[in-house]
Amino acid sequence: MVEPEPINVEEYSKALRRLSAGLPGELRFRFESTLNHIDKSLILFDFDREMASFRAITAEEEAATALMHALRLRRYAHAQKFNPRSHQHKAAILACLVAIRNSVQPLLVKFNLIFDYKNTRIDIKLPLSNFGVEGGENFALQPSDPLDFLHSRSDVAEKDLFTDVLDELAGNLNFRDIKAMVASQANHRNMLLYASDNAVPKSRATLEALQTRQLRSFALLTLTVMIWQKKGRQTFVSQAILAFLGIISALPSDDET
Repeated sequence: MVEPEPINVEEYSKALRRLSAGLPGELRFRFESTLNHIDKSLILFDFDREMASFRAITAEEEAATALMHALRLRRYAHAQKFNPRSHQHKAAILACLVAIRNSVQPLLVKFNLIFDYKNTRIDIKLPLSNFGVEGGENFALQPSDPLDFLHSRSDVAEKDLFTDVLDELAGNLNFRDIKAMVASQANHRNMLLYASDNAVPKSRATLEALQTRQLRSFALLTLTVMIWQKKGRQTFVSQAILAFLGIISALPSDDET
């Protein structure tokens, strides 16, 4: 698997924080909360690993909540089915993010994000070499709306576009299916706070794991801006919503997990 080029995490965080000033309150304050939790999780790691893990998980959940509100504000079909209070829905969004990233990763081997603070938007430039064009590293594609493209696969219905990558994600983590994975991961934060009948809470998180959660949070915040910046609806977002709906169907309520 080809890995994307590393990013400058510190500069990325500063850019997102600066950009958040132009967002409506439903998004802005969740941006600030996400970034604050990330900063504190890294500070806490050496002497309180449980709270470091808790804050890193909360950062991801806050970023997922921001994305849900962006979908609602832009009136996407089925957006009202997203529950910002549900830990399972937040975990489902994270699962979709990872699976969809894995699906389109060859197109993201190299890319540049363009932050437009005046107009509160993020655009993306993709070198043509990502598409196998010889000499394409000197030329780039910049969509007018970064998420307004159609993803299709031969002989696969639109609602099933990401089913196989979601199943693969669950299988790699030793879950029977994606719904079982989401239901389990939605409870991780509680396991860091409360004792069981056999032991007190103990986090086995590594610094690398926290940094992975940091990057996933950044990705969710970036997608949130990309959704918000277009008043209409973007095709790829609508397709991703179908994957989310497939995960949450028939999940137990949060009270049952």
